[in-house]
Amino acid sequence: MRVNDHSLLAELLQQHHLNHNCPDSAQAVWQNYGTTAAVLITDMSRFSAITKEKGIVYYLALIQRMQGIVEAVTQKFNGTLIKYVADDAFVLFADSASALNALREIRELLHQDNQQFPHHHNIEIAAGIAFGELLNFHDREIFGDPVNEASKLGEDTAAAWEILLTESAYLNLPAEMREYDKVCDHNFGDLSIRTYYLK
Repeated sequence: MRVNDHSLLAELLQQHHLNHNCPDSAQAVWQNYGTTAAVLITDMSRFSAITKEKGIVYYLALIQRMQGIVEAVTQKFNGTLIKYVADDAFVLFADSASALNALREIRELLHQDNQQFPHHHNIEIAAGIAFGELLNFHDREIFGDPVNEASKLGEDTAAAWEILLTESAYLNLPAEMREYDKVCDHNFGDLSIRTYYLK
C-alpha cells in the first residue's frame, strides 16, 4: 500500500512523526481506520512443484479457479475480500465463526471442483484464522497483529487442507464450535502463537 494514496492517513502519520510519536495522533489513526474482525488467509500448496512441472500459465489457471470459489463463498458469508497476493487470499469476517464456516465451505467446493478436473493437479489450500483489532484502509489493505498471525499460520505453518486458529480466534468461536484436534505453540523469532488445529 502506498500511504500517500490515503490523504487522511498521510496527514495523520505526518503529525505522528512531527509530534514524536504522540499518542493522540496514533489514536486518531485507530479511530479512523480501526476495527475488530477475523482475518482469514489462505495459501495454495505446491506452487513450486506444479509450476516447475507445468509452467506458470497452468498454475495461473488453478489460481483463477480458486479465486472464483473464494469470492462466491466470501460474499455468501458477508465477508470482505481485501486482496490477493500471488496464490494467497486475504479475507475479513465479522467473527471467527463466519470465517471458519466460510473456509470449510471453500474446502468442500474445492474438493468438488478437483473432481471435475481429474486430469489436472488438485487445488489444495492451507489456512490461518486470527481475530482482534486491526487497521483496515478502505478494504484495500489491512495491518495489525491478527494479519501477521493469520499470515504466519496460513502461509508458513499449515499443511494442505489444515485449518489453524490463533487462541483469540478460537476463543471467539461459540462454545458448540470449539472442537480441535490438537493445540501447540509455534515460534517465529520473538513471536509465539498458540495454535489450534481444527478440522
